[in-house]
Amino acid sequence: MLLGATALLLAARITLAVQSPRCADPELTAQQKQNLLDYLGKKYKLPASIALSLEKEAFVGGTCYRQLTFQGKSEIRTWELTLFVSPDLRFLTGELMDTQRDPEEEERAKNRIVMNGLAQGATAARGPENAAVTIVEFSDFQCPFCRKFAQILDEALADETLGVRVVFHHMPLGMHNWARVAAEGAACAQLQSPRAFWRMHDRIFRDQQGITADNVKEKLGEFARDVKEIEVHAFERCILNSMSLGLVLRDLNLGEANQVTGTPTLFINGHRVQGVENAARLRELIAEARREVESPTAPAEKRIAPGTGSLGPPVSTQATHDGESVVTR
Repeated sequence: MLLGATALLLAARITLAVQSPRCADPELTAQQKQNLLDYLGKKYKLPASIALSLEKEAFVGGTCYRQLTFQGKSEIRTWELTLFVSPDLRFLTGELMDTQRDPEEEERAKNRIVMNGLAQGATAARGPENAAVTIVEFSDFQCPFCRKFAQILDEALADETLGVRVVFHHMPLGMHNWARVAAEGAACAQLQSPRAFWRMHDRIFRDQQGITADNVKEKLGEFARDVKEIEVHAFERCILNSMSLGLVLRDLNLGEANQVTGTPTLFINGHRVQGVENAARLRELIAEARREVESPTAPAEKRIAPGTGSLGPPVSTQATHDGESVVTR
């Protein structure tokens, strides 16, 4: 009898241990939500033209911490910010460290989520879809470091047996006076075919130093006529009617959501890499990524270290919304 009672008590204790704790309020009140929105508006100095809202809230892993997804909207773009709030709603942070999870496995899972988000959709891509290694690039056609990286990438991937997939995202920086128009031109080629995009991509970078804000549209038309994969009349209509603007804005939003603030920024199988000094180093990073896929339990020193490379500091800018700076960390 005593043994039976003891077993029941132990079972009850185990059940209580695995159940989620009772949190003060299952859902934030309207006033609590507004307090958070007011705080973020002041913290990031958001102008009145930005419509900020709390779109999602959820408890984290059986705790009373909440994951909050905020959304900001202006006339030209939409952006999201994910933060975690303490149970008493006092502290906000961009990251929670869970000591009950293996940090290396947690990083691998996070990288897989990042890559799924960055590499899917109507992207400009080349290489096999089932490649073991995917390089995602955020680039600006007026950025000299991006031009250098394009050359490094071609040299590194000259050996087609590497089987690497490359995904390109447009990231024209506000400080560059013709980058946005060039991005729209390349995206017009992208709407026709991947091969047309990459030919236009190569041509813009090759002639980068001869392009100005005054002649960029003329140059894009000239390049289109030289690229046999491009149907010129459709390309010209696309430029004239800004038909590719949605692709460019989509990539800008994606960059902001992943805290991309400079170009070139790379993700190699989800690992962020800013700057690669030469093709040999890029091949090393590709080999390290491949080893990680083949042996995910490899020692940490064998895996890619984030932020490696030395093209010099990437050209950077803060995300801007209606003339005000907003840093989304």
